[in-house]
Amino acid sequence: MLRSILVAAFALLLTCASALIHPASDERAMYGFEGPLEQNWLPREVAGWPAPFLADSTATSVPHQIGPEDDFRPGPFLADLGFWALVVLGVMRVWRLVRRQA
Repeated sequence: MLRSILVAAFALLLTCASALIHPASDERAMYGFEGPLEQNWLPREVAGWPAPFLADSTATSVPHQIGPEDDFRPGPFLADLGFWALVVLGVMRVWRLVRRQA
C-alpha cells in the first residue's frame, strides 16, 4: 500500500516537473488575424515529456508561453504519468537489488 502511494506520488511529481521541458514540435497555431494568412500560422509551444500534455492556447494565453490557462491534454498526461510510474518502479527495483547485495 505504501509502495503504491510512493510510486504514484513520485510519478505525479515527475510528470508535473516534465512540464518544464518544451520539446520541439511541428504543431502550428494561428496567432492573430492581421496580415496575410500564412504569417499568422506560427509554431505552437508545447510542454511535457515524453508526450507533451500542455499546449499554448491562442485564445486566452500570452503567445508562446506555457501557463495555467493553456490547453491541457488528459491523454498525454496519463501516458506521461504511466511512463514515470514505470521509471520509479524500475528505480525502486534496482535500489532494492543493490541494497540486498551490499
